[in-house]
Amino acid sequence: MNPLNLRGLVAAVVTPMDRSSELKLELVPRVVDYLESRGITGIYIAGSTGEGMSLTDEERRAVAEAYVSAAKGRMKTLVQVGHNSLKAAAELAGHAESIGADAVSATPTGYFKVGSEKELVEGLVPLVEAAPKTPFYYYHIPLLSGVNLDPIKLTGRSMDRLPTFCGIKYSDGGSLYHLSLLQKVGPGLEFMAGSDEAYLMAAAQGFQAAVGSTYNYAAPIYDQVRKALSGGDFEMARLWQQRALEMIGAMFETCGRASLKAMMQMVGIDCGPVRRPIEPAGEEQIAALRKRLEDLGWFEWVGQDRSVVV
Repeated sequence: MNPLNLRGLVAAVVTPMDRSSELKLELVPRVVDYLESRGITGIYIAGSTGEGMSLTDEERRAVAEAYVSAAKGRMKTLVQVGHNSLKAAAELAGHAESIGADAVSATPTGYFKVGSEKELVEGLVPLVEAAPKTPFYYYHIPLLSGVNLDPIKLTGRSMDRLPTFCGIKYSDGGSLYHLSLLQKVGPGLEFMAGSDEAYLMAAAQGFQAAVGSTYNYAAPIYDQVRKALSGGDFEMARLWQQRALEMIGAMFETCGRASLKAMMQMVGIDCGPVRRPIEPAGEEQIAALRKRLEDLGWFEWVGQDRSVVV
């Protein structure tokens, strides 16, 4: 199975909702249009940013269908199918393949947690069997999944046991330095960086693609990081990465995790509130976020017209 060989930025897309936190999928084509205009090369669907774990299985299928349909022929699509029920995860994987998704990805189970790389891989077998023609990427995100197994051992075991295994979405900024070791164990596989805060470190190491939440609305910042790095201008690369960190600081200090979705308003696409258990951001919090961004100069950094803010 050949990996997707993605390059550049892959946006972990939000799931549009109305004020009652019900799906509002008619916004999906507009989101995809905007991402394409910003040079995004792929989308990661129903992951952490997309609140996949807060959606019903029926909703997850509907979200996957909407995004895969809107992005077809324009950017690669990866559908996250991780679930506490491995049977349900396999069904979601089969559905992703049936609608033409370019790849399937999955977190480990989060309630009954696996205790070894062998246990994890054996649990993933039904998922890859349900989508035998589609590349599979493990989603390594120990901060949220609570599963922090050795990704190097996992890679070796997955290559032997999972015929569609193509790599890892690696969302652990504290150990992104593992890239060379991962590539040694799994030559030809694809490892995608998943920490926006550590984008410069990832790009400097050689990660060719990165999956992130803030790429939805701040792609120009990260493009500047990679451009400066490619040109050998490390001071400028650090400056743009610092700006990314200042943006993320403003987001979480005003709206918490809800900011990952509230930021869509700053580019003129109101994708609604987050769904509980994440605490939704109130109007005052969003106003405070907008003010912080204005003070930073964020709208100028990303070339965004402030008049479209909703």
